[in-house]
Amino acid sequence: VGALRLSDNELVRQLFDGDADDAKAAKKGKAKRNAADARKSLRMSMKKAAKQQAKAKKTTVGAEFKDSLIRLMDEMSRAAPHFVRCIKPNHEKKPNLFAEDMITDQLRYTGMLETTRIRKEGYAVRPTFADFLHRYQTLTYAWNLGQAANAGACRMLLQKAKLEDWQIGKTKVFLRYYHPDELNELARPIAGAVTNLQKVSRGFVVRRRHARLVEAAKAFAAQVESLLSSCERNGATVRDAMSFLGEQDAKRDWTASYEMHQPRNAGSTKSGGKSKGGMKRMASVRWFKEVEKAKGMGMQDDQNEGGVGGFAQWFHGVISRVESETLLNKQDVGTFLIRVSESRFGYSLSTKTPSRIKHFMIDQSPDGQYMVVGNDRLFPSLNELVAHHRHSPLTEEGDKLLTPCPQKESNLRELM
Repeated sequence: VGALRLSDNELVRQLFDGDADDAKAAKKGKAKRNAADARKSLRMSMKKAAKQQAKAKKTTVGAEFKDSLIRLMDEMSRAAPHFVRCIKPNHEKKPNLFAEDMITDQLRYTGMLETTRIRKEGYAVRPTFADFLHRYQTLTYAWNLGQAANAGACRMLLQKAKLEDWQIGKTKVFLRYYHPDELNELARPIAGAVTNLQKVSRGFVVRRRHARLVEAAKAFAAQVESLLSSCERNGATVRDAMSFLGEQDAKRDWTASYEMHQPRNAGSTKSGGKSKGGMKRMASVRWFKEVEKAKGMGMQDDQNEGGVGGFAQWFHGVISRVESETLLNKQDVGTFLIRVSESRFGYSLSTKTPSRIKHFMIDQSPDGQYMVVGNDRLFPSLNELVAHHRHSPLTEEGDKLLTPCPQKESNLRELM
């Protein structure tokens, strides 16, 4: 170790607390130095190291305790400590057993009773002006006024609250221990009013939102229903047209010569298809609105109860034979309806019998009277024809018109 303390390398010398002066002296006489001089320098370095070590102060138990206490006080000064005093309830170490005399003596010896008495006689609550106004300003000032936090504002609030025995300092309000309870009691109705106002406001907003959602749902449902009705109506028109073309093909004489089906005649067949097979749907609608509806046919009157759009309950507008059977399939025997024919100027009567659904044509005589094809009796109006057969048999089997079939508004919308 002594040799390392006298090393020429500075890093090695510092690691072993070597002396720079001794190292220089040893280096200076290195050429002339003999073994005796080397041993002497080594002994001198060791003695010097021993003296330096003896001079170092030794740490005692008292010094360590003092250092620990200083560190503890530094930690407490940087924090906000709270002290909890523990009271022993009894000597038996049993739960729910309190020795009153023993507890009273402990409270007295620890100074708690005296501390409580002093706190009651003094001003226990000391909020700053800003904290005091932030909590209780609704007792005097409105929230949106932005009242400055000063002594005058706090004094006015306390005077308006009719509190007694309080003091105003330079930066704080000095209150007795019971003053916060009195102020909180005065502020309780305001908090309840705020809660009720929030409840009413939120309920109003939610009800408006719900109403908008319901209206949007109804509008969407109406649009969907209108679209489906239009698709159903257009599909029925195409189906009827295809059925008519199929019937015409069945009636056509395919054994005739090819010359009977030249393009010249094909053009006349196409134009004749519209007149012979029946008019278009729009022509039927126009005929009913301009002629029949003007006479009150199919409308409600004294003998026929009203339904959708002022029409009689049994009137279903311009619908096909298949649609009428679809409506009557789920109904009871005796249910009936009357519809405007798509293939001619006239009406068709459909009724459900015990065996099947029967269809009857309703024609008009040259003088404008109505009759069921197959019956000889004439009626001055369509409504009287229906009213008569609701009590008298329609056929020899005794079929009567008992109950009108429920209407669909989509079938009658184009006739309104």
